[in-house]
Amino acid sequence: MAPDSAKVRRVGVLPVPAIGYSPETRGYLGAVALFTLRLYPQDTLTRTSNAKLEINFTQNRQRIFSGEWTVLLRREQYLSQGAVSYLRFPEYFWGVGNDAPESAKELVDSRRVEVRATLLRKLRPYVFVGPRAQVQHLYGVRPAAGGLLEHGQAVGSRGGTSSGAGYEVVYDGRDNLLNPQRRGYARLAQTFFGGWLGSDFRFTRYELDLRRYLPLGKRVVLAGQLVGVLHSGEPPFRMLALLGSEADMRGYYRGRFRDRQYTAAQAELRFPVYKRLGAVAFAGGGQVARTLGDFGLSELKPTVGGGLRFLMDRKENINLRLDYAIGQDGNSGFYIAFGEAF
Repeated sequence: MAPDSAKVRRVGVLPVPAIGYSPETRGYLGAVALFTLRLYPQDTLTRTSNAKLEINFTQNRQRIFSGEWTVLLRREQYLSQGAVSYLRFPEYFWGVGNDAPESAKELVDSRRVEVRATLLRKLRPYVFVGPRAQVQHLYGVRPAAGGLLEHGQAVGSRGGTSSGAGYEVVYDGRDNLLNPQRRGYARLAQTFFGGWLGSDFRFTRYELDLRRYLPLGKRVVLAGQLVGVLHSGEPPFRMLALLGSEADMRGYYRGRFRDRQYTAAQAELRFPVYKRLGAVAFAGGGQVARTLGDFGLSELKPTVGGGLRFLMDRKENINLRLDYAIGQDGNSGFYIAFGEAF
C-alpha cells in the first residue's frame, strides 16, 4: 500500500557548522547542510534523493562554495548526479609519482570552477546509462617560489581549462544511498577531453567504482570497495588521479600522491554500539603509477582506521560520521561528514 503522502516528510535538512584550523588557511568558519528529498511521496519504487551544500570562509580570505546532488526521478526512470563548486583554496603539491618525496612539498594557491553532471536513463531495475559532462577551469595559479610548478615541471602548471564529455553505466542496488546495508553499486565512466570541447588539454579519463555490502546481523554490515582512475594522454596536474580523500584512502592528504593511473581497495566493518551510536573499523591500500605496468603490491600505500557514527536522522537512517585514519610515513587524517564513506 502506498504511504499517506501527507505523513511522509518530503524534505529533511541536517545542518552542521564547520569550524576549525589548518596551517594553509588559519581559522575557518562555515556550514554544511544535507537535504533528503522524497520527490514522490506515493511512489514506493523511488528511493530518497539527496543534495548537499557547503560554504566555508577562512582568515586568509579563501572560500569554498559547493553543491552536489543525487536525484532519482519518478519510478527511478532517470538518475541525475553531479556537483558545482567554486574554490579559492591553497593546497599542497609534492610533485607527480608514487614516490613523490616529502621534501618537494610546496603550497600552491589557485582558483577553480568545477562542474560535473550526468543524466542517466534506466535500462532495467537498478541499471542506468547516459551522458556525462565535466569541466574544471583552473586560474590564478600562484606556485611557491622555486617550486616544481613555477619551473613548469608539470602539465597545466599555469592553469587552463579541462572540458570533457562521455558516458556512464551505473548499477545502483543500494537500499539507502547514504547508509547502504545490502546489495551493491558499480559505476563505469569514460570521459573525452579535447579541443573540440573547448579543452586546453587532450586526454581520456576512465573511472571504475565497485562496491558490495554484506549484512552480517542486525545493523552489522561488511562493506568492500575497489576503485580505479585511469588516463590515456597527458592530463594537467590538477586532473591527474589523486590518492587520498574522505572516501577512499583516508589518512592521506588529497593529492599527496598523484599520477596518470590510480587503484585502491578498502574494507569496512560497521556495527552498533549503543542506541544511536555506532562504530566502524576499516583498512585498505592503494597506489598511483605512470603506466599500468608500474603497479605492484610492494608499492601499495596502506591505510587503517576507525570511527564513530551517530544516527542523526532515524526516518532516513542517516549517520554523522567521525573517522580517524593512519597512513604510511606519518600521514593521518580526521574526517567529519554526513553519510558513509562509500
